Amino acid sequence: MERTETMSIAFPGAEGLLRQEIAARLDEAGKGGLEEGQLRRKVDASPGDFERALDRLQSEGRAVEIEGRWFAPQHTGWASGIVDLLEEGDALIRPGFRQDPTFFVRRRNLKRAQGGDRVLVRRLGRKAQAWSDLPPEGIVVKILGRRHETVVGTLDRDAAGRAWLVPFDPKVPLELAVEGAEDIPETHYVVVAVERSASGRGARGRVVEVLGDPDEPGVDVLVVLRHHEIPDQFPDEVLEAAQRFPSDPRPEDWKGREDLRDRVIITIDGESARDFDDAVSIERLPDGVFRLGVHIADVAHYVREGDPLDLEAYRRGTSVYYPDRAIPMLPEGLSNGLCSLRPHVPRLTMSVFLEIDRDGRILDRRFAQTVIRSARRMTYNEVRRILEEPAPEDAAEYGPVLPVLREMHHLMQILNHARTVRGSIDFDLPEGDVILDTDGVMVGILPEERNIAHRLIEEFMIAANEAVAYELVSHDVPALFRVHAQPTPERLGELQDLLETFGIELHGDMENLHPSELQSVLREVQGKPEEHFVSSVVLRTMQRAMYDPECLGHYALASQYYCHFTSPIRRYPDLVVHRQLKAYLRGKAAEVTARTRLPERLPVMGDHTSLTERRAEQSERDLLQWKKVRFLADRVGETFRGRITGVQPFGLFVQIEDLYVDGLVPIRSMGDDYYIFEPEAHRLIGANGRRTFRLADAVEVKLVGVSPRHRGLDFTLVGMPEPAARPETRFVEERRERREKRQEREGKERKGGMGTPRKKAVPRGRRR
Repeated sequence: MERTETMSIAFPGAEGLLRQEIAARLDEAGKGGLEEGQLRRKVDASPGDFERALDRLQSEGRAVEIEGRWFAPQHTGWASGIVDLLEEGDALIRPGFRQDPTFFVRRRNLKRAQGGDRVLVRRLGRKAQAWSDLPPEGIVVKILGRRHETVVGTLDRDAAGRAWLVPFDPKVPLELAVEGAEDIPETHYVVVAVERSASGRGARGRVVEVLGDPDEPGVDVLVVLRHHEIPDQFPDEVLEAAQRFPSDPRPEDWKGREDLRDRVIITIDGESARDFDDAVSIERLPDGVFRLGVHIADVAHYVREGDPLDLEAYRRGTSVYYPDRAIPMLPEGLSNGLCSLRPHVPRLTMSVFLEIDRDGRILDRRFAQTVIRSARRMTYNEVRRILEEPAPEDAAEYGPVLPVLREMHHLMQILNHARTVRGSIDFDLPEGDVILDTDGVMVGILPEERNIAHRLIEEFMIAANEAVAYELVSHDVPALFRVHAQPTPERLGELQDLLETFGIELHGDMENLHPSELQSVLREVQGKPEEHFVSSVVLRTMQRAMYDPECLGHYALASQYYCHFTSPIRRYPDLVVHRQLKAYLRGKAAEVTARTRLPERLPVMGDHTSLTERRAEQSERDLLQWKKVRFLADRVGETFRGRITGVQPFGLFVQIEDLYVDGLVPIRSMGDDYYIFEPEAHRLIGANGRRTFRLADAVEVKLVGVSPRHRGLDFTLVGMPEPAARPETRFVEERRERREKRQEREGKERKGGMGTPRKKAVPRGRRR
């Protein structure tokens, strides 16, 4: 029996190679499929790795077990897809999230599949549909993978005393009776395991962890961590591996490295930062040329590929940052200790040296393994004050650091100008910085904007990332690159329509729009009332940046070569780049690449690290929104100034100034007229008085309600009269209220796009 050698799963991304091999074997087997034993003998993997790979393939819809044999779904005549539940309990089946549906399945044919589950679907008959706006009808043959194995939420008890789960995520369509919750208060959050019967006829919940009352400090963080399945504890073997290292590098550790301990090198970070993974230096050469040094913690010296530290870092993918704590990618002994570029102690680094002329052109680039000793730990606010508000005593206080900062300021301006000329888009959106007291309770929101020091570090890090990417690509060294594709023509068309309402034209070819055109839009609104809104809409038009084995360029930066190199403490792709750069400097890039089969693993690694990045960002947004809503719960009845950030048929979304939190003004609360929604103009207009509410308009609102479940705010417009009571029958009134509440719920869940929410499809004859 032919057997294929598959590399050990001890290498990150190698699990993808095993899955690819199993999928290929099933594809070769065709309609006959393979028994599990036959399949196991065809690949070289441990029983545990094999089982995990097979389970993952089935949950992804790439393998299916039917009557004891395994098949590739394309050879079964059936199709796999994800369940998207509709209002009445029927469902659309989509090949992937946000993809067009391929089947419509009635509730009775779902086999108790829940929203988000991966299922195998068989087409039901060949007759034409009775309605034209739905795909062919199907029936669920098998549930391949469950989206929700555990769910976080609170409890709700019915009249009989039974506990039911109320999911933290209101979009989770799960009705679940919970066992073992008799002594748990309804206000407490819990983690519930979803247990399904062998027959598939129903499910129940079992409490596996009590998180506590969200009013207790830190509980909200635990809720968000468990909801997004972000690990917050390191396994014992990982902690033991980190403890084997000394607290500081030893002299023998920097043998063969370029010694920069006598250079004036500084770190610049936020006041509360604890891990310092980048430092900078500068020299002035003849003819006005600058030599910029960017020095990054050499995490790869300690974290070797395939060891427990590396596998755990890959599993996490990134550090996660909350207002009161960080969930690091690496144990604290490394992230805040040995790999943190603390002042006055030696640290191992990877350095990029760039010679840059007065026009911002890179004349020369050099890379080296180095040892540094940071001269001073500077903060953003401290550097801003020195550069913008110099004081006579600065010379005595900062000594040789002071002229270094002035030279860096000069170079920053040169680099920023060069980047602007090439068309790079610079978003400068202020955000609300959450202020906590000593117990971790939120007490305020402070507007925070990037200052000159932020820009200084940003320009230097961009330059270093571009230089490393160029070097790797030029010498055919594989790595993970940071890729940002241009916006789709459809999204640009939506943006163009919206900008027209402000009298702004978007010029250029929508199929191949240069970023400088979007840069021009941002310049046009600079200093105007609509600046913040237009900037945020342009940002939402962009595609999401991701990690990819191909260096496809970064659209927003107008950069042909880009990777992430400057934060290996907190981003796994940076660690991959460091290893490849080090191998290249030793002249062993080809050997290392072949031995580790890195090019074959990179696609899986790119997908995984892109996913963990999105997970971290969403968890950070969820926690901030929740904290802001709970902070405002005690301010119901107060009035606030704000601007309209969204216009929908059911009302207006308004963002409160300085707090950067949105709420909804329901259209049913606007009682001075009958308002008509004009989607093309993104406005509501009164049918009689012609009063108009459009995007970016300034309004004054009153906070009338807080929804902890949806983490949303309800507003009314100040001065707007209450709507008059309408003489409706009870049936009509209840139907109207249900419709309005559904529209509000969908809007809150889907806010973020520029169009109206996606409509739920239902068969003709059942629409209301």
